[in-house]
Amino acid sequence: MQNGATAAVASPNIALQSTSNATDSGQGARSRRVRSINQFHSGSAIADAVTNSMFMIQTLLRELGFESEIFAEHVAPELVGRIRYFREYNGSADDVMLLHHSMGHDQDEWILDLPCTTVLIYHNITPESFFDERSPFRHYSLKGRAQLDTFREHFAAAIAVSDLNARELRERGYEKVETIPLLIDAARIRTAEWNDALVQEQSQIPTILFVGRISPNKAHRDLVEAAAQLRAMLPSPFQFVFVGGYGEEEPYYLELRELISELELGEIVRFAGKVSDADLCGWYRSAAAFLCLSDHEGFGVPLIEAMTFDVPVIAYASSNIESTLGGAGLLVHDKHPQAVAALVRTVMEDRALRRVVVTEQRKRVRQFERPALLDQLQHFLRKEGIEIPRPITAETADDRVVAPRYQVEGPFETSYSLALVNRELAFALDRASPGEVGLFATEGPGDYAPDTQRIAAIPGLPGLVARGSKRSGADVVIRDLYPPRVHDMDGLFNFLHFAWEESELPGAWVASFNENLDGIAATSSFVAKVARDNGFASTIANVGLGVDHVARTPRREYRGPLGKGFRFLHVSSCFPRKGVDVLLDAFAKAFTARDDVSLIIKTFPNPHNTVAEQIAALRRRHPDCPEIVFIDADLDAGEIVDLYHRCNAFVAPSRGEGFGLPMGEAMWFGLPVITTAFGGQTDFCTDETAWLVDYTFEGAKSHLGLFDSVWAEPSVDSLVAQLRAVHTATDEVHRTKAERGRALLEAAFTWDRCAERFAALHTAVGAVEPVASGRTRLAWISSWNTKCGIATYSSFLVAGLDPAQFDVRILASRDPAVVVADGPEVTRCWTDQRGRIDELLAALDQCKPDVIVLQHNYGFFSMESTARLVEYAHACAIPIVVTFHSTKDVDTPELRASLSEIADALRVADRLLVHGVDDLNRLRALGLAGNATLFPHGVHARESSDRLASRAALNIPAVAPVIATYGFLLPHKGLEEVIEGFALLSQDMPEARLLMVNALYPVADSEAVALRCRQRIEALGLGDRVRMITDFLPDRESFAYLDAADLVVFAYQDTAESASGAVRYGIAANRPVACTPIPIFDDLGEMVHRFAGTDAHAIGTSLCELLGDRALLGSKADAQASWIRARSWDEMSARLGGMVRGLVVTRNGGK
Repeated sequence: MQNGATAAVASPNIALQSTSNATDSGQGARSRRVRSINQFHSGSAIADAVTNSMFMIQTLLRELGFESEIFAEHVAPELVGRIRYFREYNGSADDVMLLHHSMGHDQDEWILDLPCTTVLIYHNITPESFFDERSPFRHYSLKGRAQLDTFREHFAAAIAVSDLNARELRERGYEKVETIPLLIDAARIRTAEWNDALVQEQSQIPTILFVGRISPNKAHRDLVEAAAQLRAMLPSPFQFVFVGGYGEEEPYYLELRELISELELGEIVRFAGKVSDADLCGWYRSAAAFLCLSDHEGFGVPLIEAMTFDVPVIAYASSNIESTLGGAGLLVHDKHPQAVAALVRTVMEDRALRRVVVTEQRKRVRQFERPALLDQLQHFLRKEGIEIPRPITAETADDRVVAPRYQVEGPFETSYSLALVNRELAFALDRASPGEVGLFATEGPGDYAPDTQRIAAIPGLPGLVARGSKRSGADVVIRDLYPPRVHDMDGLFNFLHFAWEESELPGAWVASFNENLDGIAATSSFVAKVARDNGFASTIANVGLGVDHVARTPRREYRGPLGKGFRFLHVSSCFPRKGVDVLLDAFAKAFTARDDVSLIIKTFPNPHNTVAEQIAALRRRHPDCPEIVFIDADLDAGEIVDLYHRCNAFVAPSRGEGFGLPMGEAMWFGLPVITTAFGGQTDFCTDETAWLVDYTFEGAKSHLGLFDSVWAEPSVDSLVAQLRAVHTATDEVHRTKAERGRALLEAAFTWDRCAERFAALHTAVGAVEPVASGRTRLAWISSWNTKCGIATYSSFLVAGLDPAQFDVRILASRDPAVVVADGPEVTRCWTDQRGRIDELLAALDQCKPDVIVLQHNYGFFSMESTARLVEYAHACAIPIVVTFHSTKDVDTPELRASLSEIADALRVADRLLVHGVDDLNRLRALGLAGNATLFPHGVHARESSDRLASRAALNIPAVAPVIATYGFLLPHKGLEEVIEGFALLSQDMPEARLLMVNALYPVADSEAVALRCRQRIEALGLGDRVRMITDFLPDRESFAYLDAADLVVFAYQDTAESASGAVRYGIAANRPVACTPIPIFDDLGEMVHRFAGTDAHAIGTSLCELLGDRALLGSKADAQASWIRARSWDEMSARLGGMVRGLVVTRNGGK
């Protein structure tokens, strides 16, 4: 493998002389026996292309039965023992010497005096024009070409490693020239050891790779300029990595460093230098694309190496590049940086294009594998009249390990549910495609050595494991592991078999999914929705799981006590989301010790399992508690089956399920199932097949700590009712639901059906054409470019959408008071809730959007108009996303409106986005939980500024406690209460200051509030300590005030709004924030301080407490910083962008 090592200054040029018995040996010439075929090259080096070529040829020659040694003038210290010093050669006329020539050298006489037949292997010489006048490489470049002429008559024949080289030799008068790319054994490189730690680290960021020494002919400067253009195109981080040798003081390297500094690319462009073969393999395996803009390549070994590792190759059509690619890769004829960068981006992002490119590259690489090279070498030797001691046929030579069609990766040999899923899926895929499925053991943190005894104990598993391997090159790689590591997947198709149990996913996961996956195979419709809601943009298929494995599990008696009478069974990890606390509470309320019932809870020891303590506490609260049997131990699968047979009902009031295997297993055995009416289990637990428990949405309290994630909180009262209903139901009722459930499972939830759905996903994704998506035409309906919170909200989200992915048209309300002149993307075509929307619908007809995003406010559109917009989109098959900034009913003299009036219409919207859990529950109450999504409000992510500098600029004393307010001057903002609370603070801290950064809103109420505030300030004698700024300021000027504060306060009173945009400015200022304890601030969780109440006294008391205790004041800083990172406008735009693009994919048949 080659990474730019230069094999000594006096590098290999070798003219070979033919002996008298090696005259013209054409096809059919009498063959002669040759004992030894040796090789010479002036230089040698680790990871040098010519050196590696010699090793490969030596291996081939020895396989054919020849003795073979390698000789060099300059033997690299690491290669002593593998390569001999050239003076040690003492061969005879019966030998053949293969003389590799890639640069001039000083051993002319030695070559001319060789007693044996000589054959030239020409690797090309970099033209002298690429070297500095003073460079020794220039001298040896000129000499090398002169030696080609000097040695020509001494060679019996010549091998050129490329068509370019063959053409040059013929132009110099060589007659017997064969083109054989004796440079690389692709299969050997593919299976060579690699630095996996490097892969795990570097593959987490998209890497554009080039391999070759730092030299002008390699055109690194053009690569750097392309990197600068790509930075402007890609929204996420990436890196350009140059692998290849260089000198710290070489002029070209210094020139590149200067350019990188000038373009501010120091964090993007990386010089890895000369690396080991293991590291080089690691870099190839880490790369998202290989970019070569060289002006001269005699062959371009790294191009083939990159193809060998399935790295898409983009190369400039210079010198031999087109011939080397051989129709594979992507050839460019123009090195314009912007065009090159655009192509690189397309290759990195378009998985369909990548598949086409890699598939063609795999065909090309076959020509550089052992069978093809052996065939060409044997043909050449026979043509030269050399008898081959041990001829090798193509069939014998082909020792490649055939990659499986499917490789399932994850745990598979334990009782862990993920392991069961992986092996059962693999078995099912193997039944459908016998002999084409492999298993590979890996987990979220990395690979592991599976338990061989467990593998051997499971029939059929050893064969699947034997066919799997790390980096197998399988067509389809399927992973199911936790956490879901996908950045190092290497299939033509990468699918994540994914289960999840709450509403939010970490943003970094989704970014990695979008970058590396061809699709998500969701375990349920719930999981599919979660993945889409969090911004996964590609195909999602609900492949489900199978439950029929339990039918093949031999029953084994559980010998422990099981309790009396009617037995309710619960099987789970007893993590908090499993709802065991709710189950215990409901069971104690539904029954007493006098009832002939018992509850069996089967779990296993784990850090989240506190069931023993919960049962003890329950019995203290309920002395008459019915019987509870607690099995806190691992049982084998047969014993679990026995529990299903010996119990009478299964109960699982889960807060969240990705599928609910235990519910499915219990249903398979005919048990009545009681479970929550929300989650993955509802794909098969319906009103027809199970007893469903009502719920409300609540913030998830899982160990994941996601800020705005929700799950379903089961109703205790509903669970009590269902426990009693199942207990008292007749056998006929039990049997009817059981039969329906079993029929549904047999029809849709077997492992073979799951495998069929995987195959369908594979086929569907494979049908996607490269570069087919184009830009998504997005119609954004909102107020825009006005003094309006929703207009500001819209502007931040739209600004974060990638212009390469979206063509945005703003359909805005008519408003004469625009902040700046509208751009060409804006069409003003509606008024407010009193107006008609005919012009808006006409504008939609004209712009023909792929998707519509509607910002809803009761003042924007009437209920009738809102419904009409949704129905229009549905009728036109255009996905529509409606963002509700408030969901509470409005009942004022000016306006009465309720979403309940249009619930039926909203049911056909693709997504209904809300900002708070209360809003989510209002939509749930309207029967809209299926398309409702909590979409948090965004926030600026900005660097913290210097407080003292900010105060100096505003002429505020450095040591004074400073409070700030922010937002529009409106009655519900509680600004008068703040002023009175500040007056209380001033009694303790007379030096305190209040900055009121509150812009007037264009309504009469705003002027009235401003007047009352000024009057109150004057009446309280605070004129010298309170500063009111009522202009509508640019964000930069607003932050200049907020940066001076010790605390930013939001004392809202009562409001119907779901979330506050203004409070996010306070948070973005990286200053402590305090809010009144009302629902509009619920989405902020624990990262803000809460006033004791909403009145002036509560506010003043809290201000005194916070500003009097600096430790308390700063106690939320870490949580605030984390919250900002998770909720930045860039993050929210990326999430929304992925969601809406994905909805278009769904609407177009991509699920």
